[in-house]
Amino acid sequence: MKMEDQVMNLTKATSLLIFLFSIFSLLTQAQTTARELVQDGITKAKLGDYKAAIKSFDQAIAMDSASVEAFYNRGIAKSELKDYKAAIRDFTQVISLKPSYPEPYFNRALAKDYLQDYSGAIADYNKAINQKADYVDAYLNRGLAKFDLEDYKAAAEDFTRALQYRPNYPAAFYNRGLAMFNMNDYAMAIADFNEAIKYDTVSPEYFSSRGAAKAAAGLYDDAILDFNLTIKLLPFDINPYMNRGLAHLYMKDYASAVDDYSKVIEIDPAYADAFLKRGVARQYLDDRPGACDDWKSAEELGSDKAKTYLDKFCSP
Repeated sequence: MKMEDQVMNLTKATSLLIFLFSIFSLLTQAQTTARELVQDGITKAKLGDYKAAIKSFDQAIAMDSASVEAFYNRGIAKSELKDYKAAIRDFTQVISLKPSYPEPYFNRALAKDYLQDYSGAIADYNKAINQKADYVDAYLNRGLAKFDLEDYKAAAEDFTRALQYRPNYPAAFYNRGLAMFNMNDYAMAIADFNEAIKYDTVSPEYFSSRGAAKAAAGLYDDAILDFNLTIKLLPFDINPYMNRGLAHLYMKDYASAVDDYSKVIEIDPAYADAFLKRGVARQYLDDRPGACDDWKSAEELGSDKAKTYLDKFCSP
């Protein structure tokens, strides 16, 4: 059984701000000035003022058009502002100047990832790994790009490679668990989620995903315990309530399902699926008027399935 409301958030290794590349030659006075502008930009970026940082990097590049530091850090700042196409251009310039560094390939891949160019991202992660064989985050992110392309087996292999170099990496366990879940190997998914939780006990998506895997394996009581933990960590997130409600439906605990869907509606009164499923639970409780009211609300919010229920159970 697939938990249809489960939202599994992929954990992505984001770019570390590696602000300075090594300087391999003596600098002239003009280059020193350019370097000072880079340092100024780095300071502004650390303070979160990325627009001002970009202006400093622009000035540095105007003085020294071969400044690897300026192009690289400007790419980082543009990525932070979600201007991924411009960031890609800067990382490409860095690569043309210093093709042996793995970081610009990784960051260009990350920008392509955000633009949903997963094949292009994989090509750059490959190049980063060619430069640095133990690049753990490149393996993790390459796996995520393959996951987005629905190549779950290859994704799982990359997460395993990441774990070879960093055995206690919760994100790699978690994402491999998601890949296993999507391959319907719920036992392996649960085992990986267990490992992720062992090393990170405060990430609610880990408990939520383990709950979904347990529910898919028919372990509804255990699944509900995980959804309870998720709710404790994220009391205003609708997803664990939806998942717990669905588990209650499968357990024929319809009153508890009604309570969970009511909580979702309290948080988001426009959530059509909560009305739809609360109507189902009420139908099983022989509350036909309440069920029809819920399905009417769901239909008004755009649910086609609610119209089917209305026609079948609520017609005069």
